[in-house]
Amino acid sequence: MRSAFSSAMVQALVEEGISFDWTYGNSGSAVHVATYLSHEPELAREYYTVFPGDPLFGGIRPFLRGDGFFNTKYLFSGTARVEDRRMAPDWAAMKANPGNFRISGFNGRTGETVHWGKADMTGLDDFLLHARASASLPVLMPPTRIGGEIYFDGAFGPTGGIPIDSAREMEGFDRFLVIMTRTRSYRKKATKFTWAVKRWFPQYPALARSMHDRHVRYNRTRDWIFEQERLGRAYIFAPHRMPIGNGTRKLNELAETYEAGLAQAREEIPLIKRFLGL
Repeated sequence: MRSAFSSAMVQALVEEGISFDWTYGNSGSAVHVATYLSHEPELAREYYTVFPGDPLFGGIRPFLRGDGFFNTKYLFSGTARVEDRRMAPDWAAMKANPGNFRISGFNGRTGETVHWGKADMTGLDDFLLHARASASLPVLMPPTRIGGEIYFDGAFGPTGGIPIDSAREMEGFDRFLVIMTRTRSYRKKATKFTWAVKRWFPQYPALARSMHDRHVRYNRTRDWIFEQERLGRAYIFAPHRMPIGNGTRKLNELAETYEAGLAQAREEIPLIKRFLGL
């Protein structure tokens, strides 16, 4: 739920009318990609500051039922509502936006990271299915099936979770705006839960292998991004502090984190525009 911080950048970018030809995300940031392209900052805010208060959003009971600690089938169903707002992006607006996107998923059988964009989706339900796949954390959430293949969270790919691999593969980019939910000093440590993945998903050894050394790839990717910053090729938006964790669902803490992200984003927007040459 640290994405409550980064979702505020959607509002800041939309307020300033800043558009990109390409936007990338995986896991929780797949929602940011959608709300940014559909120009729905209110949805970006409520998805991470109001929606988690829905009893069906997740928790121990959905987890014990097999729906996951975060109930992804519900979260990405397109039917969930908070008050009068449907918790789903406006696909027509996303489609009409000239900017394209990539969100990523990890194929549990092959170990391959797959990137999906507009051309791979036929409508809102299809987008939500791919976004759900991109956010399917092993053990905490059930995997997602697409086209006969099983997918897990895109964070288990070659970059360890920072969705810059697709952009680097496409070439032609000379600068990157990178939105982070960890402080600049953060270093990922080895996970203690590889055993759980091996036990729960013995049929997907590639997933366990990826999880085992994910921290190495993640830290290596961060090092590359900060080197790009030193070279003037990247602008890194990172929280000064991150008071919440992925399991946080207290609405007051999520709202405070969003407001902190929005205040910092608005403060840094002039620097971002200068970096982008706007």
